[in-house]
Amino acid sequence: MPLIEYLIVIGQTWTGATATLLAVVVLFTVRRLLPAELRTHGAISLWFLWLALGFGVSATAALKLGAYTVWGILSFLDLLSLVCGLTGLAGLIIFDFLLNNLHIRVPAILRDLIHLSIIMLIVLTILYQRGFDPLSLVTTSAVLTAVIGLALQSTIANVFAGLALHTDRTIGIGDWVQASSMVGRIHEIKWRSTSLWTEDGDVVIVPNSRLLDAEVHNLSRPNNVHRMWVKVGFHYRHPPDEVQRILLDAVRGTPGVRAEPAPDCVLLDFADSAIIYALRYWMSDFARHAVIESEVRTRIWYAARRGGLEIPFPIRTILMSTVAPESTVVLHNQGADLAGNGAHARES
Repeated sequence: MPLIEYLIVIGQTWTGATATLLAVVVLFTVRRLLPAELRTHGAISLWFLWLALGFGVSATAALKLGAYTVWGILSFLDLLSLVCGLTGLAGLIIFDFLLNNLHIRVPAILRDLIHLSIIMLIVLTILYQRGFDPLSLVTTSAVLTAVIGLALQSTIANVFAGLALHTDRTIGIGDWVQASSMVGRIHEIKWRSTSLWTEDGDVVIVPNSRLLDAEVHNLSRPNNVHRMWVKVGFHYRHPPDEVQRILLDAVRGTPGVRAEPAPDCVLLDFADSAIIYALRYWMSDFARHAVIESEVRTRIWYAARRGGLEIPFPIRTILMSTVAPESTVVLHNQGADLAGNGAHARES
């Protein structure tokens, strides 16, 4: 008896049902042993195992009722679901449990490609043993090939973009990136999309092709040291050297601000109502940048208050010209004459 037929027969017996339930128990156990952030993995595999159990019971009932066509379909679905579930369970044990404990993290896109390749190989083997050649159908039907290519055009582009991101190593898991106006930390790069955790705790799904085509700022590379800018304006009467000294003294020793590279202060512009300065400092923990920026600005305010530095409000000076009294009398008389002439004209 061929192996596929043997597995189909075994899957519809108590032995097959027991083996499927045992796989479910193993999957539950492995998921509980994983770190909290990885316990969501394996949900699809669990769903396939429950499907395999249901298809197996239904196929057994159809066989006893003599519905051989229905039995053939259900038995094939039973075997397909079991293959998907067991492949996912094997990947969960190898990648998430064993390799993760060894601090070896395999990219999600590589895991998905390995998983799909194994499933496709097993499915093709099953179809060949059943006397069906799916490859010949695809290669001989140009219309079907064109339809599949057009339908999967964006998906294929995202897959190759994900592979390019892994190959170039321009971004990686845990990097803080800025794409357009969105800032987030890369959580996972999958075969179709990349998931980002924003500062507000939300998850944003970005297609891989968009990350490859758009301008992306990696805030974590070449290292995790990042420079921040704080712009503030002070009155013109304060000497720039004094202002820069007070600002640098204020930022030194701030929690989260690095001593090396040292912060600096530059004069940016002579604005309408103030001289604009930029205090530039370095930090390593971008996840806390909002807290660090708040502390730096708070210290600047208190330092300016102690140093007698004025942060002026925008001021606009308006000059209005005055009219001499003699000119006002002349204009008044001219207006009266014009009004009188107009009245005479109306009477005539």
